[in-house]
Amino acid sequence: MGELAPQEGLSGDVKILETFLDSNPSVEYIRFQWMDYSGLLGARVATKSFALSLRRTDSSITTPSPLLTAMIIDNSLLFEDIEVGQDELFADWSSLKVCHYAPKHAMVMCLVKEGGHKEGQGFLRCPRSRLRWACNSAKQKHDLDFLVGNEVEFCIFDESSGTPKPIDMVAHTYSAASINNKYLPIVEEIVECIQNAGIEVRQFHSEGGPGLFEISTEPMAPLQAADALVYCHETIRNISRKHGLHGTVYPKPFEKLSGLGSHIHLSMSRLDKHENFLAGLLEYWRPLAAFYMPNYDSNLRVRPEERIFWSLHNRTATHRKIKDGHWELRGVDGTANPYLALTAILTAGVIGLEKEKRLTMKDPKRMVFEGMEDDEATDLGILHKMPTSLKAAIDSLKAAEELKDALGPEMIDRYVKVKAKEEENFGKLTGSERRELSMSIF
Repeated sequence: MGELAPQEGLSGDVKILETFLDSNPSVEYIRFQWMDYSGLLGARVATKSFALSLRRTDSSITTPSPLLTAMIIDNSLLFEDIEVGQDELFADWSSLKVCHYAPKHAMVMCLVKEGGHKEGQGFLRCPRSRLRWACNSAKQKHDLDFLVGNEVEFCIFDESSGTPKPIDMVAHTYSAASINNKYLPIVEEIVECIQNAGIEVRQFHSEGGPGLFEISTEPMAPLQAADALVYCHETIRNISRKHGLHGTVYPKPFEKLSGLGSHIHLSMSRLDKHENFLAGLLEYWRPLAAFYMPNYDSNLRVRPEERIFWSLHNRTATHRKIKDGHWELRGVDGTANPYLALTAILTAGVIGLEKEKRLTMKDPKRMVFEGMEDDEATDLGILHKMPTSLKAAIDSLKAAEELKDALGPEMIDRYVKVKAKEEENFGKLTGSERRELSMSIF
């Protein structure tokens, strides 16, 4: 893949930060943010004066190495991978936004350059760099552009008693009764914060449980869509906390309530190649689950023995076709690192395009609520099922040689190691312990 230069494709306006701060005089701090292989959002909070000095000298923030792959969700470390040396955070100033949920703060997403003496890989392991490269490569090699829209499902709940409890409201999908309550102003404030950051929201509505809501954003380029999702998640958590509640995107916050997804609307510009692209997605959707359903308990919101298939306007399909070149990808959840997930998803589709994989799977043309018999699946060319555990997803990824080669060992080997360690550590916890830990982060 080659080295990725930190300035490649980034804003070259040396006045961008100065102009931003002049327009937003209340901002005193800049959060330099990145997301690691566990999906943890990291932040270094710089004073305004220090951020200006970094921008004027085109400098980076240095951190211990490896910043991206040494930390696990339970706060344990992969000690054997900690290296002598340092990593660097390079701000992409085009992503600069006011944190309207914390008005004295702004945030900027960063690219991470690994500089460890043992296994430092430059930008090759950086999720955000890899997504930029995947999009640029698709454009240069295939004249292919993408748009991504986010469906952000979340849960607001009460933990004032020390135990998470659903809030008291009418629980009904889409019902007006579900927004005629004291929690509507909280959701409105979340939406307004997101919109004030320049992220356009289409709509919001209640989902099928108390405190469950969904916000849909306008489509944008994949990198900007991933940045927007990070901002949405931070807004949900912070505004909920401001009102004495807790907000989470964890896929199964309460055992008896509906699960939460983070569905992606993906569209592509090359309609002459949309079937090849979809064939690649379908072939690798099971191993891709290691990226888009990366939590130990992600599978709790998936139906047992769920088949991987496409279908037109069918919300029981893993790949709901809206029209040629536009699909809703329904397996993704909010614990995924969106940069890694989108990189892997786009890579799988491009493999299908480059290898001219044929779409032989047929549309079932029916809702599939209770599973599908093997004979019917075989007749339709439906070959794969969703993994039923994180371990199964990791094992599928390890066996997907073509996908692994395309993503590269720099990323795959360390990602598998991080997720295997998470699987081991989380397997020692009870379900309630895992839920409490994950809901404190996601």
